[in-house]
Amino acid sequence: MKNILFIVNAEEISPNANGGAAVLYSHLELLSNLNYHITLLTVEWNASYSFKKADYKEVASFVKEIVHYKADEGKRKRGLDWIYHAIVKPTEFEYFFVNEKNKSYLQTLVKEKSIDLVWCEWRWAAIWAMKTQLPVPRIYSHHDWEYKLSLLRVKPSLNKRFHSFQKKRVELKMVRTFEACISGSMTESEEIKAISYKPVLYLPTTYKAITTSLTPKKEVSIVHLGGMGTTANRLGLDRFLEVCWSSLKSKVSNVQLKVVGSVKRAHASLQEKLNDKQIQALGFVEDLESVLYPEDIHIVPWEYNTGTRTRIPVALNHQQVLVATRESVRCYPEITDENAILCDSLEEMKEQIIHLYSDREKLHLLATKGKQTFLDNYTVQSQLSRLEDFLKTIHS
Repeated sequence: MKNILFIVNAEEISPNANGGAAVLYSHLELLSNLNYHITLLTVEWNASYSFKKADYKEVASFVKEIVHYKADEGKRKRGLDWIYHAIVKPTEFEYFFVNEKNKSYLQTLVKEKSIDLVWCEWRWAAIWAMKTQLPVPRIYSHHDWEYKLSLLRVKPSLNKRFHSFQKKRVELKMVRTFEACISGSMTESEEIKAISYKPVLYLPTTYKAITTSLTPKKEVSIVHLGGMGTTANRLGLDRFLEVCWSSLKSKVSNVQLKVVGSVKRAHASLQEKLNDKQIQALGFVEDLESVLYPEDIHIVPWEYNTGTRTRIPVALNHQQVLVATRESVRCYPEITDENAILCDSLEEMKEQIIHLYSDREKLHLLATKGKQTFLDNYTVQSQLSRLEDFLKTIHS
């Protein structure tokens, strides 16, 4: 089994673009190191996606070729057809790209490229492959449960709840249908295994180890990393500012918060909270090493166990001290009270941060342990043999 069709959305792939893009980069790098021949299929599902060759320059050396496809968007069901599909065929009801034209294209491509394995990143690619009759095994790279996230973003209306239920039906069917699944979350790996009774691999996102040229600053900063286009980043930071920030400023007069990542999709109330002289909203930063100082306090205030927090390995790699809610890190069994400050609530997070400001020795110890945790678990070399062994079981 050497030829892999790797299906992605037509978006940039880079370890520094965003969390999802970092996952794709990691998987391609791992497969390339295992000497697989990769055909990268980028898909424009609708007008919100746009193929740009430059978006793949960082992974060009990992793949044999890049193929682009503009999917047929299909048509919304109407009348009795709508009711029938809502009850009997939830996949076709929710996702209009499930149609004969797109199925035929995928079947032809698999045959023409002599594909041995189809690897699907994210839900839509997986839905496409699930509904297409293919003669080869398929792997679903599961990023999160969309039906769970959709109910967290806003107060759900009855219509929202209905569509979330339909998405749940589709997502559960996917993990039961695919020959194997991969997840960057240990907890979601276990959930998938219990649902599907299929092979599932917990595969954390990998990064290149860095040797930072920066030294700890005299004044410690708090850092939040991640663009506001991601639900966990947007809602998590909003909650941190609501619960913790005022008290932190009163207890630690020189406290500074650096928000690294685009804030364009922050809602109005969050934008207002960020308008604070002790908060630096730095936007997207190409060179993270220029802003992620060792022994600064890196917060993850997301209060739910959903998906995977790809910024956690990044923080550890830069020798920052991780302060997170326990729920947010349950996806990573490697993160414990030995290498991070884990909090049961945001109120506790606030108190822990206050204590850390007066304990530089603890900051140094946790930063050192965190870096070793990164080297042991979040590099290509640490995960290569695990993925190789897993793929052998799929092939056999």
